[in-house]
Amino acid sequence: MNRPGVSFILALVSLVLSPILIFIEFTAWFGAAMISYEPANPLWTKILSFAIVGLIALLALTLPVLAIRSGRRARAAAKLTGAGGSGLATAAVVIGVIVVAGVLAAQVNFLFAAFG
Repeated sequence: MNRPGVSFILALVSLVLSPILIFIEFTAWFGAAMISYEPANPLWTKILSFAIVGLIALLALTLPVLAIRSGRRARAAAKLTGAGGSGLATAAVVIGVIVVAGVLAAQVNFLFAAFG
């Protein structure tokens, strides 16, 4: 059974780490752009630099999604068993949704800046 406290802690960790990962991704975009601009770099290096940026973006999005899934399971288990902690699990879901919205907004901003 999933405990609501664990999902809440995971949501708080994603609340702290996701903006840091977004900043790291922002700086990695500059590195990938410089690598791809240089004609002397081989194609695999250019592809690898953008793949690293994509992995950082996925990690920034994975943390709050895990918090949402864990919070939904903990809330369902708390309601089913009648145990306390349903509010804590709901708070984890709300925090996770807010962080996902922020991460997706940052990704859209990065894409508009890169291709706009």
